[in-house]
Amino acid sequence: MTTLKILALTATLLAGGATATLAASPYDVMDGVSSLGSIQEAGSATVLQVNANEAFTLKFDNDVASVQARVKNNARLLNAVERQGYTLEQIVGVSGDQNSLTLYAL
Repeated sequence: MTTLKILALTATLLAGGATATLAASPYDVMDGVSSLGSIQEAGSATVLQVNANEAFTLKFDNDVASVQARVKNNARLLNAVERQGYTLEQIVGVSGDQNSLTLYAL
């Protein structure tokens, strides 16, 4: 019976840990390298506004300076960002791919 309790407790802890890991970052940025590369080819992106806590979370998966530099080097994408009412300096993260790119702005 004790072995069964240990197995049940272990399974519960593992499930809780996996849930906490998924809950830690609400953004789909697990493939950050391909998202970063997609900035160069993208002609448009959806810009979503985030708060300071969300921006802090994005820093774990995004290098803000790299994201901003790549957006700056893509005139069409920078124009799309500005048309949505944001500036380059507000961009703090990216997710998605060339066809469904999302930029996050503070």
